[in-house]
Amino acid sequence: MNRRVRRKLARRGQEKVDFPELGECLTLDERGIVDWTRLPDDTVLQLFSCLNYRDRASLSSTCRTWRTLGVSPSLWQVLDLRPHKCDSDAAVALAPRCRNLQKLRFRGAESADAIIQLQAKSLCEISGDYCRKITDATLSVIAARHESLESLQLGPDFCERISSDAIKAIAICCPQLRRLRLSGIREVDGDAINALARHCRNLMDIGLIDCLNVDELALGNVLSLRFLSVAGTTNMKWSLALQNWSKLPNLMGLDVSRTDIIPNAALRLFSSSPCLKILCALYCPALEQDASFVSNNNHKGKLLLSFFTDIFKEVASLFADTTNKERNVFMEWRNLKTKDRKMDDVMNWLEWILSHSLL
Repeated sequence: MNRRVRRKLARRGQEKVDFPELGECLTLDERGIVDWTRLPDDTVLQLFSCLNYRDRASLSSTCRTWRTLGVSPSLWQVLDLRPHKCDSDAAVALAPRCRNLQKLRFRGAESADAIIQLQAKSLCEISGDYCRKITDATLSVIAARHESLESLQLGPDFCERISSDAIKAIAICCPQLRRLRLSGIREVDGDAINALARHCRNLMDIGLIDCLNVDELALGNVLSLRFLSVAGTTNMKWSLALQNWSKLPNLMGLDVSRTDIIPNAALRLFSSSPCLKILCALYCPALEQDASFVSNNNHKGKLLLSFFTDIFKEVASLFADTTNKERNVFMEWRNLKTKDRKMDDVMNWLEWILSHSLL
């Protein structure tokens, strides 16, 4: 019985146990050296969890006991490769530990190439930045090797070498995909978006940021969509978008920041989309320069996030018990004792779009 179990039993009054102090575990040997190997396993795992992957792997090589603890699946469910350069050799060395890896963050095209060597087949979330040099081939192989992928996010820098072909490969290889956020793609054609609609039936979040062309008609075919962001995307045909996006049965949040959307289009989106609750329109000159639109506060219970509204007050109104500290609404949301999954999805999406537009 380890110390944690004994402590729980003692709290419940089932057993009276005298626990040794931590100092008793760290006694000096005959040479006057602290024997760290006498630490309880739970304590060692807690210490390992505070280290980055390089230090964790290095510390695991000190003794057999720590080597065994160092490959514990609980330590390797989340991996952040951003602080260090990760090439193929490093990925091969990490591969035995990453069999149960769930979430991965990386930086740069070289790390993206190395992801394939991790052999983390159960990987659910991939997030990368500085992805300007990532190619269709690399992204397609990543998708093919990780069929359980539920979330893929690349940005905010432009993914100039990624095309619609890679998006089609993602759609075919990752049927469980729920979130896809890409930045700076030149053109996202109808074939790619329709492939997402056909193969990814649970896809609820699409972010196509700072793209040159996006097929508005095809986006209306992704019926599972709940959150859509086209912030910074140019050449938008708003009449076509209104006609098709208003038919999306589950669309709750729409981000049109940094676009040329006009007041009439924004009002029609509010009136014609039955489920739309939040419209984010930051840095939209046509809206901000229209005095009648700015003064119109009657949006029938729906939220408009813009520079002429109180953004944090609007977000705080999503909660039944409106917080008194509206500026800390995201912090208070994280500290809520009772969580609601739908509200968590909304707040996570809001935090993402606001961070991209305001920071």
